Amino acid sequence: MTSRYLDVTNDLAFKKTFSDKGIMKDFLNSILHLSDESSIEEIEFIPSEEVPDLGQGKRSIFDLKCKDQSGNWFVVEMQNRKQPYFLNRMQFYASHTYVSQLPKGKDHAGLMPVILIAITKENIFPDDIGCISFHKTKEDLTNKQHLFALSYVFVELAKFDKQPQELTSAQDFWLYFLSNSQEAKEPPSTIDDPFVLKAYNSIERFNWTDAEYDGYIRARLLAEAEELSLREKLQKAKTDGIAEGEAAGMQQGIQKGKIEAAEKIARSMLAAGIDKATVSACTGLPIQKIEKL
Repeated sequence: MTSRYLDVTNDLAFKKTFSDKGIMKDFLNSILHLSDESSIEEIEFIPSEEVPDLGQGKRSIFDLKCKDQSGNWFVVEMQNRKQPYFLNRMQFYASHTYVSQLPKGKDHAGLMPVILIAITKENIFPDDIGCISFHKTKEDLTNKQHLFALSYVFVELAKFDKQPQELTSAQDFWLYFLSNSQEAKEPPSTIDDPFVLKAYNSIERFNWTDAEYDGYIRARLLAEAEELSLREKLQKAKTDGIAEGEAAGMQQGIQKGKIEAAEKIARSMLAAGIDKATVSACTGLPIQKIEKL
């Protein structure tokens, strides 16, 4: 039987849920440990066509411009899947997002800080590092931060083991939601954050059209097949001594297959009468591409 709630870490479910600005703002304020004085008050989703194409299987789920209470703007890039050479990729993505601001008519004084948030089901760091870890550039002797351009937040869901009766904060609510969405029969009674409850409602199976659910299943199968294929091909490249450039070419081929699958999902959603903006948010395809479809 189909579960009441879908897996929110699925690409399509994640986009459908966190495309809601209220949900996204509540989530970020909770995960980033932002105080009332520095909390996010405004969010802009950066259109897909404005996000630089990094190739090699780029996995950005969302790119956001955020403004805090003090009027400071910063960019958040969200990733939701661990990949080969994961930490190297995350640093590459954040750096590329930072420098890509220059062609938009800004000088160096106008560059905004970039915070990369990576959410994974698997552990990345040793057990002595918590479920949520913050990584910044600090000076060795004083341990003070003077460089603010790049910072990273890693959310390792496998490390979150609180039970429903132990949930006491908005951060707990979100971590439990991300870790256990598919197994839940109903939201735990301890959760009283209206945005988390709204997020549960967004992934309830019966709130999805047949076309959306078909896209969800396709995204899951694609992710599973892609992960298996990538693992096998990288292992073969390593075993056979294939040059790193050729291995990267394999990954680009996989990315091409992902785009073709996203286009197929988009066609199904359009045929079901779903508006172009929603199709774009769910598939990651730019509006211009969807109009051509």
